[in-house]
Amino acid sequence: MASVTKGIGLGVVAVSMLVTGAAYGVHQARSKHPTATSARAVAADLPRPLPLSRGRAYYVSVRGSDSGPGTLARPWRTIQKAASTLRPGQRALVRKGTYRENVQVTRPGTAAQPITIAAYPRERPVISHAAGPLEIDTGYYRIRGFVLERAKGTSSTNVYFQDDAHHIELSGNEIRYSQDQGVFSEEETHHLQILGNRIHDNGLGHVSGQHQSHGLYFQGRNHVAANNLIFSHPYGFGIQVYDQNSRSILVNNTVTGAAHSGIVVGGSGGVDNITIRNNILAFNEQYGVQTDSDCPTGPVSVDANVIFGNGDGPVQRGCSQV
Repeated sequence: MASVTKGIGLGVVAVSMLVTGAAYGVHQARSKHPTATSARAVAADLPRPLPLSRGRAYYVSVRGSDSGPGTLARPWRTIQKAASTLRPGQRALVRKGTYRENVQVTRPGTAAQPITIAAYPRERPVISHAAGPLEIDTGYYRIRGFVLERAKGTSSTNVYFQDDAHHIELSGNEIRYSQDQGVFSEEETHHLQILGNRIHDNGLGHVSGQHQSHGLYFQGRNHVAANNLIFSHPYGFGIQVYDQNSRSILVNNTVTGAAHSGIVVGGSGGVDNITIRNNILAFNEQYGVQTDSDCPTGPVSVDANVIFGNGDGPVQRGCSQV
């Protein structure tokens, strides 16, 4: 699996390619748009990582109280208390345990001082969405190190980036067992960084008449998804790059076990200037990379990927932009 640099507040990805498929005669798909696909071009387009949150640290524990000061000795009880209190540059470190709450993140950080809510070192707290998803509708924020699971509802998602979400780092989490999507971003979102997560087994509560359930449903612009392991989505795509998505980069992800294709690109609202590079797309039911019935409206570069064992082939052709 690809690795992510450890440490609270580090928004840095160690880009390392998983090469276990190399011995199997894999297909390395190359784009018809080589000027857009060089490693130098991709590196130039990558967003800057969020800086460290160096302000005061608060603490959350299942044994705490929201009426307390949020210290290590007297922690808060809910993650929502942290989300409603933290100021730019501050951090909340969450102790192990299961938190059954719908966390709504609306207080912004700043470009120089993002806010961080992260797992306490060497612990793995669980946010179980009995009441709803983790909702993010603000900017300059980091969510790191959690298990995010079990969102309920036919249009549910474990992580929901609303229209005003921007410059958010979602890193080092395990995102699983939603009835519908794993991660969903609205059309107006921009500069999301989805880094080093395990996104799997979403859509397991699928019912008749429910739409497709994907690991990562990516709308918006200037996003990056890197070093994620996305697997076992029995009712959808691993990643859907869809309606009104522009200038997003998918690099060094492993996508496997999707009921449709590993990645699908296109949509009626326009999709353009998408980079799909250095990913492993293997053993998906249809294609490694598929185009939507509404073709992309601008270049999609598919280059230097390891694509193997997909039911219908490596890359679906027919759209001139791919």
